Amino acid sequence: MVEGTPAPPDFRDLALTRVPDLPRWIDTRGMLLSGRASVAGSTATDGELTGAIVVVPDSALASIVGRPAADTIVDTLSMLSGGVNVLAQMEDADYVGRVLSGWKRRRAIIHVLPGVLPWELDPEPNVRVFTLRSAPRFDQVPQTLRRELLDALNGRTVSRFVPGAVPLRTGRASSITVPMAAVWADGRPVSFCYPVWQTETLWDVSIETLESYRRLGLGARAARTLIRHMRGTGRAPVWGALETNSGSRGLAAQLGFLETAGIAVFTAA
Repeated sequence: MVEGTPAPPDFRDLALTRVPDLPRWIDTRGMLLSGRASVAGSTATDGELTGAIVVVPDSALASIVGRPAADTIVDTLSMLSGGVNVLAQMEDADYVGRVLSGWKRRRAIIHVLPGVLPWELDPEPNVRVFTLRSAPRFDQVPQTLRRELLDALNGRTVSRFVPGAVPLRTGRASSITVPMAAVWADGRPVSFCYPVWQTETLWDVSIETLESYRRLGLGARAARTLIRHMRGTGRAPVWGALETNSGSRGLAAQLGFLETAGIAVFTAA
């Protein structure tokens, strides 16, 4: 850098000042805190952030903060591969929709628990919480799900609102410990819950259950167990689901979650 030239802005730090630790920002703030994200953006003459795009390439995930320049959005997304999800707050969704002309726009609903619920006091049978060091073998888990679970335990979570292809995850892992709860049935783990993103006070719920064990209430048991565990870290759960995902939203309601906000989700197809 030439002497006397101002240092380039640190868009990650600037973005963190614009992204509060609130449920509707759980994905974006979690991405920024994970150590896996890169950020592009622009500032006004006074140095204030006008807009940014936060990306985690190995998750094919991007999130818009404010209203960054259209070419910043387009150029940044052009470097991502896979079935990219782009998140935007509702107040910025129309602007992002104009920039991403031709992309499909969906609405996701964010849910929260209204405080600590009575069921949190009662432990679940046949459920265990573990991290990478104490994880069981996943030999009987289908390959795609096994890869997702192992990547999550290694700090490379990839669960998104709209499933799709993701790149081979060779990038840097998060330094944040990712705990996982699993329900055992027939002597093996069959239902799993883990945090996709974590902030200072929140975590984002992801649940996966082997197909032959679905609709037995096992996902709810895994979620309840991890919710209890994460309370001990000072973090409350956030549940996000597409407006059209009646199954996920129904399970959230069954557990006592309440709708609190909406965000926009854009995909190329």
